[in-house]
Amino acid sequence: MRLLPIFLFTFLSATVFAQNTDPAFSSRQLHYLLKEKVRIRDIPAAIELFRQHPELMVQDAAATEISGVADRSAEILIHGDDKAESEVHAAINPTDTSNIIAAAILQDANSATSPLKISVYYTKDFAQTWQSSNIVFSPNSSDGFVAGGGDPVLAFDKSGKAYISWLVLTVNLFGAQPVKLALYYSVSTNKGQTWTSPVVIDFGTISLDVLSGGNGTGSLVDKQWMATDRSGSIYEGNLYVSYTRFDIIDSSTVNSSILVKTKPKNNNNFGAAVKVHQGTYGTIQFSSIDVDDQGNVHLLFFAGNSDDDLALYYTGSGDGGATFQPEIKISDVHFPGVGESALNPIEGVAADRLYPCPHIQAGKNPGTLFAAWCSDGISQQETDGYDIWFSKSVDNGQNWQAPVRVNPGNDPQTEQYYPSLYVSDNGTISISYYDRTDDPGGTDTKYVVTYSFDGGQTFTPPVDASLVPSDFAEIGLLNDDFGVGEYTQVVCTDHYAIPVWSDGRTNDGNIDLYAAILPIGDAVSSSGEVGSVTDAFSVELPNPAKEKIGLSVRLDKPSRIAIQVFDASGKLLYTEKMPGNQVAGTYSRDIPVTPGAYFCRVDTEYGFKIKKVVVQ
Repeated sequence: MRLLPIFLFTFLSATVFAQNTDPAFSSRQLHYLLKEKVRIRDIPAAIELFRQHPELMVQDAAATEISGVADRSAEILIHGDDKAESEVHAAINPTDTSNIIAAAILQDANSATSPLKISVYYTKDFAQTWQSSNIVFSPNSSDGFVAGGGDPVLAFDKSGKAYISWLVLTVNLFGAQPVKLALYYSVSTNKGQTWTSPVVIDFGTISLDVLSGGNGTGSLVDKQWMATDRSGSIYEGNLYVSYTRFDIIDSSTVNSSILVKTKPKNNNNFGAAVKVHQGTYGTIQFSSIDVDDQGNVHLLFFAGNSDDDLALYYTGSGDGGATFQPEIKISDVHFPGVGESALNPIEGVAADRLYPCPHIQAGKNPGTLFAAWCSDGISQQETDGYDIWFSKSVDNGQNWQAPVRVNPGNDPQTEQYYPSLYVSDNGTISISYYDRTDDPGGTDTKYVVTYSFDGGQTFTPPVDASLVPSDFAEIGLLNDDFGVGEYTQVVCTDHYAIPVWSDGRTNDGNIDLYAAILPIGDAVSSSGEVGSVTDAFSVELPNPAKEKIGLSVRLDKPSRIAIQVFDASGKLLYTEKMPGNQVAGTYSRDIPVTPGAYFCRVDTEYGFKIKKVVVQ
């Protein structure tokens, strides 16, 4: 059975956006929204269940169980169970980079009473171990039963306070506007361990008559993104949320827009919504927002009026989100159909899950902005597969450089999609994405990371974050083809990239959350070593070396030892975990390698150290 029942398709196929000349194109956006948000396979059966047992509308607020942790070479299993967990986002604490929070959709499409939750996990030891935290997903039992939702997004402010936002779709059979889609946020002041009671940012409601093609009215909200101001400007501490709002005028007219709401520092409430664009578009979605070091707000969105008229647009605010400048086109985007009409689908990704995944990040040089997205071309189809594209601006978004393809373009049929973007404090740009380079034309997919150390002029060859591929032909078996969702995230320090992604390597529909800790080659300090400050152990190796890496680890206290060797691009070449605890003493390894630069990481119970070595 499909995610949506027949009466939803009836309504959505009749919906027309009044401001456009292509009804077939414009009607798809609301169709896409409702299908993408509903998480119950059989809504009529669920409605009948809740009619007979209204007490079941009270939601279970408990989070998932505390996760165990398994270390698989350079990968860390954040959470694993027998359900599909996907659409993961992550954020790193600017006051304590050992603290990272990840959030995802935990989905059980077979459950009528609890088909969806937001699962939240936090680490205080730099992604080595993870725990789950409690968060109330649907706080108002009067809203009815949960029928869907999702889109968890995280952000930290300058003080280390964490924010999370998400969407909840509920159905209340006894209300005048029974279908509600609400955008919530919650706060954690203890690094993600606990969260405050959710507060509504915005919401929309529609009637069942609207769903069945009637003449009702209403509104819906969707696809939020968040950013905080850490600049020290007069707007420091502001929390910004961008999102899409659909206003249903009647059964044949729907207006849509990108809005931004601002929550000032030390205020629990958001201000009035501000429309960020001046143009009207048949489709407008997928906003991404960031704040630069001067306190300027930067936002991009995806919009157009037909399949041949799609682009990314930029707009910005210099007054704390009170007003936004007229939008500027970043680039045309060839994306042949949003939703079920996609004409160039990715094998293993449902058509209604395929989207350009645009991200914007401010650089560390004033006025510098970066944008990344996926598509199969710019103004026309350029490859059979999708690629990762990148553009930059050096004048606060007023002009943008011609887009460049990030991934190597040797095979035009290879799929690369769903990028995330992060800029480290030292200016290193990291882009992570799903990649099928190892299986051209197939469905085996890895998650990879690429870096730029020159402001986006060049990118390194991609480094595997996932060491085992996932077969995307099987990845949506347990969640009705929702698959991995629509985004992932990489977070970084100056020396490490920590990608977090949804992984289906068991190839049975089960999707788990993984992270990896990847040293960023060019970011190692000039001393040639980074790591923990400790006298419990030390790492020695000849530098430069000849033909091999001669690595010695001196333990002054008993400890476990793990060794990893990476090449200059960050690719893992050698890994060893010595069994059990080792007594105090010196442990040596000779590792043959070809000439080049390498990074040796040693982990013990007392911390880690990374040293750079050049082999001649």
